[in-house]
Formats: sequence, C-alpha cells, structure tokens
Amino acid sequence: MRQIVRITVLLLMCSVACSVQAQDAKKAIREHYAAVKERLKMYDELNKTGDIYPVPQMYSVVVKQNLPATGYHEETIQMVYREETKSDEQIYADLYLDFATKKYNFAAREFYEEYLYDKQGRIQFIYALESDFGDVFQREYRFYFSQGKLIDVNVKSRANDGEAFKDVYSGKSVPEEYNSYYQRRMSSAKSIVSIFKTIDASREL
Repeated sequence: MRQIVRITVLLLMCSVACSVQAQDAKKAIREHYAAVKERLKMYDELNKTGDIYPVPQMYSVVVKQNLPATGYHEETIQMVYREETKSDEQIYADLYLDFATKKYNFAAREFYEEYLYDKQGRIQFIYALESDFGDVFQREYRFYFSQGKLIDVNVKSRANDGEAFKDVYSGKSVPEEYNSYYQRRMSSAKSIVSIFKTIDASREL
C-alpha cells in the first residue's frame, strides 16, 4: 500500500513539474515571438519611409507558376535572421534563422504560416491558417515546442471570415484528424531551414 502511495505521489510531482516547465517554455516562446514581430513592424515602417538603415535582416523567396487544375500559384517565404560573431576579428557575422513566414494559394484558397526557431535552430512555434474557398471556413493551428519536442497544441476554427475563432481542440499531442496537417507543417519547417542555409552559403562576401 505504501509503495502505491509513493508511486502516486511521484507521478503527481512529475506531472506538476512537467506542467510548470511547459508554461515556462510557452512564456519564453511568446516573448521571443513578440520581439520578432516588433522587428518586423520596424522593417515595415522603414519601408514606408524609404530608409535603408537599419537594413532589414531577412531573405525572401518568391515562386510563381501555373499549376494544373488550380491555375496561378504564388508562394512567398520570408526568413528573418539574427547575426552572431564568435570573435572581434570576425569581419562578417554568422547568420542564423530566427523566424519565417510562408504565404501561398491554391486557386482561391489562401494559406499563411509562421515558423519560430530557437537559438539551436530547432522549431519552437508554428502558427498556420488555412482557408476554404471564399474564406467560408477557416482553421487556425498553434504548435508549441520545447527543445524541439511538441509540448502543446491548440486548434481553432470559424465558419465565416469576420467571426471570432473558437477553440475546437487543446492538448499536449496531435489528434489523428490533424496529424497529416501537422506532419506537413513539420516538413515545411525543415525545408525552410534548408532553403535558408542554401541561400546563406551562396552569399557573395
């Protein structure tokens, strides 16, 4: 009996510790996300004034093509980076992917995604918005990660553009009905890192 009590107490302590760690991780993610958004806001303001300094720290990739059945397709990826130098003698700073946005369409359907990366290059947060034809139905996904591992999932939806989003799922894992979508976003998170590294390695310095 005492052994059962000990195990129960340990399990409860473990559960509480994991919950606290997850909350701390989400707080850090939100702070990082807010800081990046503030940088993007500054870049937008500079773009309006025509100033070139400070230079926006980002790479942009645009794909335009005509797809079978759905017609015109445009995909834009913006990758925001941070600079780090390892020594005072280093002339050009090393660049690391910090945040990325991805916007694309299939016919009238519009998609928008955001990817936040930690200092080790691991995915930290994914936001994704998918729309049905004519924005009749929309769904929002939020995936939170700590040290590259999924810790929290939130899915919201609304029937019509303009209405408030409502929670349809919150939990620590991805339900089967959303798993294929989640796996595609994870694949996209990795491919964006690959694109960033390819562009970074091709810079003329």
